[in-house]
Amino acid sequence: MPTKNILSLILYAALCGCSAGPSALRRGGDVYPGLAALKAANVEGRDYSTEAYDRGARATVFAVHGGDIEFGTARLARLTADKDLNLYIFNGWLGADSARLHITSTRFDDPAAVRLATASVLGISFHAQADRSSYVCVGGKNAAAARLVAIKLEGAGFAAEMPCPRLPGTSDKNITNLPSAGGVQLELTLRLLRRLERDPAESARFVRALRSAIFESIAKTTQENIPR
Repeated sequence: MPTKNILSLILYAALCGCSAGPSALRRGGDVYPGLAALKAANVEGRDYSTEAYDRGARATVFAVHGGDIEFGTARLARLTADKDLNLYIFNGWLGADSARLHITSTRFDDPAAVRLATASVLGISFHAQADRSSYVCVGGKNAAAARLVAIKLEGAGFAAEMPCPRLPGTSDKNITNLPSAGGVQLELTLRLLRRLERDPAESARFVRALRSAIFESIAKTTQENIPR
C-alpha cells in the first residue's frame, strides 16, 4: 500500500477515536435479510453467539450488534442490565469481517429477542456510530424516556443529542420499540465507546445515569397506567 494511503488511514483512526478492539461498522445494506438467513450461512458458537436473559423485568436491554460488530456495545448492555433487567445480546465473532453479521434493528427478528421485547414495558438498545465527536445520540419511539435519558446523561457529564435526526430509531418494527411503551435507542460515537471502555469509573457513571432514567421512566409509565 502506498505510504500516502497508510498515513491517511492512521490519520482517520486518530480522528475518529476508534476503539482498541475490532470495529466493523456496517456501511451499506445488510448481507442477510434476517437472523434465519444469517444462521443458515454461519456457524453458531464459532461465527456468532446469542444471549438471552429473562429476569422478569419491565425493561429489556439490547445489544444486537455486539461482539466484534460494534465493539463495546455488548459490555455496556451487560453493565446496564446488571442482575435485574432483561438482557439480549447478539455477538459477531468474525473480527474485522463481522460487519457482514449486521442485521438492521427493524429486521432483527430473533424469536428470543422478540419474546423479551414484547413482554417488557421499555426497551433500551446500544449501537455504535462513526461520528468523530464524543457523544451519544438518543432516539427511539418513547420520546419522553429518551428525553429523560439525555437529561440524566448530560447531568453526569456526557454530551447527548436528543432527538436524533440522523439515526432516529423510531420505527415500530425496531426491536427496541416492541415493548408496550416503546424504547430508547442509544447511538454512541466510537470515540465515546473508547472512553467508556478504557475508564471504568466513567463507564460506571454513564451506566448509573442511564439506569436512573430507565427506572424513573418505568415508574412514570406504570403510574400513568393506573386506573383512576
